[in-house]
Amino acid sequence: MDIEKALAHLHSTLGHKPLNRLWAKIEIVLGLAAAGAGIFLGSWAVTKAPEILATYVPPGLALFILGGYLALAGSRSHIYQSANELIAYLAEEIRTQK
Repeated sequence: MDIEKALAHLHSTLGHKPLNRLWAKIEIVLGLAAAGAGIFLGSWAVTKAPEILATYVPPGLALFILGGYLALAGSRSHIYQSANELIAYLAEEIRTQK
């Protein structure tokens, strides 16, 4: 049984584009880096003067939120890829049983 062929058939039947695992990993790493930078920027700004607080906390919060979203999007892509592979495997198993 060729899982790659079954996966390609699943994608063509459903009209989906194959997902790229490398891009998902890059999304996770960039997202975690941005979220970490946002945390450090925000915590640094909280210990400084009030003028600096108002200048650096909003960008830190934005980095944290957007980084978290990007990391979750990469994780979701990995989950979709795994689910597609399992569906293709099960479809191929069912096809061979008939």
